[in-house]
Amino acid sequence: MRATDDGRRSLVTASFPWRRSTHRAAHLLLALALGAFLYSPLRTVPTAVLAVQAVGFPLLALSGLLLWRGPRLRRWYRDRS
Repeated sequence: MRATDDGRRSLVTASFPWRRSTHRAAHLLLALALGAFLYSPLRTVPTAVLAVQAVGFPLLALSGLLLWRGPRLRRWYRDRS
């Protein structure tokens, strides 16, 4: 923990480059898992297909959008405050 200017303690957050590289690695791992799913026998299991359609692909799409437009969204949010 680190003390802020007004004396309160706050948790130290990760630096932006570290967060972005971790986010990129998670995005790539999820894409790799999706690719492996598409070329595996699991694609014929209805439960697995539903899980990928309901959770895996939307998470991958959201992650990609945040990597692409995340800096712009953060800048917009910061300037709005």
